[in-house]
Amino acid sequence: MLILWPIRQIEMEHSQYPGIMVLSAFLKERGFPSEVVPADPASVSTRLREEVGGRVILAYSTPTAHAAHFLALNREIKRRFPEALSVFGGAHPTYFPGVIEEDGVDIVCVGEGELALAELAEAIERNQDPSGIQNLWVKRGGTIHRNPIRPLISDLDTLPVPDHLLFLRAARKPPIHAIVMTGRGCPYSCTYCYNNAYKKLYAGKGRVVRRRSVDHVMKELRLLKDEGCRFVRFMDDVFTVSADWIHEFSERYRREIGLPFSCLVRANMITADMARWLKEAGCHRIMMGIEAGNERLRNEVFKRKMSKEHILEAARVIRGAGLKLVTANILGIPGGSLEADWETVDLNIEARPSYASAALLQAFPGTEIHQMAEHMELLQEDNLDQISTGGFGFSSALRYPDEKEHRQVENLHKFFPLLVWFPWLRPLVTRLITLPQNRLYEALYMVCMNIGSHLVAVPPRVGGPMLFKKLTRRFAPWHAIRRTRRNMVT
Repeated sequence: MLILWPIRQIEMEHSQYPGIMVLSAFLKERGFPSEVVPADPASVSTRLREEVGGRVILAYSTPTAHAAHFLALNREIKRRFPEALSVFGGAHPTYFPGVIEEDGVDIVCVGEGELALAELAEAIERNQDPSGIQNLWVKRGGTIHRNPIRPLISDLDTLPVPDHLLFLRAARKPPIHAIVMTGRGCPYSCTYCYNNAYKKLYAGKGRVVRRRSVDHVMKELRLLKDEGCRFVRFMDDVFTVSADWIHEFSERYRREIGLPFSCLVRANMITADMARWLKEAGCHRIMMGIEAGNERLRNEVFKRKMSKEHILEAARVIRGAGLKLVTANILGIPGGSLEADWETVDLNIEARPSYASAALLQAFPGTEIHQMAEHMELLQEDNLDQISTGGFGFSSALRYPDEKEHRQVENLHKFFPLLVWFPWLRPLVTRLITLPQNRLYEALYMVCMNIGSHLVAVPPRVGGPMLFKKLTRRFAPWHAIRRTRRNMVT
């Protein structure tokens, strides 16, 4: 029995899926081999041919933006290897389990998958019927068995340390950065995020927000350090949920690990003490969502529940601790306007981040913002296709009532980081965004993004400027656009 994970090459070499790594470790504890393979028909087919006579579970973990790609890949693989069992899990199948009806999809996993996937592997190994396994929708003999979900795993310390070696050994060049998740769930309910739907899905099934102990996290970090990792990216939705946890973590991380790292915070959940502890532990960069400068859009449309004062104070605290601040922002919001998006520029200028990232809104199906956009008749007919090809916010997936304003908002997005760095460019940019969309603006955005990603977000001693030098040495505007957009969506 082999569990095979088709993974896009960009994730295999430059990122990792924490969820897959935990699932892999959980399966290996139970004696089931687990491997990743590049998500293309040739690579998957080659690996399957090597498993002559062996049973294989093709496990796809997919967000909405990549669902179409993985479904198409699976159809091709199932055409060649009909005996392989395909299982779809992750964000998209959790909220849209109807993908079980797609050709070639055998099973869908809804919600947490550790126990369900292990039970499935055991059932297949023993020639047992898997149709009744909780969390799974199983297509069998023309019938779809829709099973209920089991309670959430309450104690994350009962799970094994994530299987980072799964990716480190598969990449052509092992990444020097590693992604780590110290917990699961988010206490907030922003309308552009799936957290609301997740809370409804698991209502009465346990606490959604859970965290591993510092001891458990340290085991993972020591493994990464031993494997040559030089920078850690903590990707919890809100890293600073608990001050006591942060205090213990910071002291131990400084003594036992000592690698530079980054994390994500909310403006209303970061104090001067926390910022100081994180800095002393080795934190290099903090990412904080501003999202919208307009208070109505931020608090009524996005339900962020934070004031301008919260945002500016948090920015002051982060900068005051000597940390790099990266902000996250969204333009092209339903009910918004070009004027409101300029307010987002202005609030970022006041916050003085080291780098201000921005995305054009992607109205993911199943979110509240998608329902709002649908009610306002802003969704394009091919909204899901637009999300799949839009590079997670590089272009808008919505239809604007005013085409002229649409053009200016999309152009403002391309100038966003530059405007926050150099506010005196505003009169010039105000004129430039009235021109037709063009590749020169896109190339400018790519340059700013690479500067932010490789000079600001990564410390020099772990390769930031070196990576940037390689990018700029090879940089040609049109090639950079094609390459970066391809990496985002393939």
